Amino acid sequence: MSGPDPALTRDARRHFLQALRRALRPIIRLLIRHGIGYAEFAEVARGAYVESAVRDWFGQCPKPTREQIAQITGIPRQRVDHYIDDEDSLPRALPTLTNVLVEVLHKWHTDPRYLGDAGTPIDLDFDACSGCSFFGLVTEINAEVSPGAVLDALLRAKCVTRLDDNRIHPVTRFFIWPREDLAAIEHFGIALSQLIGTYEYNFNVAQAEDKRLERSVFADEGLPRHLLPMFQAHAMERANQFLLDLDDWIARCADSDTDHLGPRVAAGVNVFLYVDPPPDPRNLPALVQSRRNITSCSDESTS
Repeated sequence: MSGPDPALTRDARRHFLQALRRALRPIIRLLIRHGIGYAEFAEVARGAYVESAVRDWFGQCPKPTREQIAQITGIPRQRVDHYIDDEDSLPRALPTLTNVLVEVLHKWHTDPRYLGDAGTPIDLDFDACSGCSFFGLVTEINAEVSPGAVLDALLRAKCVTRLDDNRIHPVTRFFIWPREDLAAIEHFGIALSQLIGTYEYNFNVAQAEDKRLERSVFADEGLPRHLLPMFQAHAMERANQFLLDLDDWIARCADSDTDHLGPRVAAGVNVFLYVDPPPDPRNLPALVQSRRNITSCSDESTS
């Protein structure tokens, strides 16, 4: 990794920092809402600086020295040593069942063994003695997870329903993460890193002829608020069909490609609808109480 890009002018740096500030706002809203203060955030940010500098090293030598990591990140050498030598210095969490849940729904809706004559997924017994079963479907995808835990997660997400004590009916092909579920938090981190990773890849001048898909559509002068529900419903319907087409392509091409058993890469497409809040022209001093006129008020978030 070389030093700062000389082509990055002062204006470009200001734009990058403004972009970072804007991207951090919704993230920090989530952190504050969940009781995560600046100290914890700063600790993670410092560790991420060191991890990125080490893993994404582009210097002439195969491996950087710790002094080089300290120099390019601006982090004291002692802290660099801390993040490199202590495996527990960076937050880690055990993976959830998200990937298994998504793969179960994908295979259930695309594998001919689990489809009826009309091409729709069939109901499955949880543990049928012969033929297809939910237990067998889950085990085929990952034999180390509990089919019962997978079923419970799909029931909570309302992706399936029980017809009786043993028979399971698929409701939707999409897995929607329940609010505040650990899988939803995991998905947030993965999807956000994928989105930023696409922008980072496209910013790289070395990839000038090989840009990744990144498109958007929006109303030039804003959307009348009363049309927002209609727009969201229309976008949801069209996006669902678009994603189903891609999922069918994966089932038809990628899942059946057994002739080229080389390395695989995690690739996909995320779709989301955004609604920007109206701009607030007030400066920060206008949004806090005056030092000379401090009044107490109840904080519902801490009560």
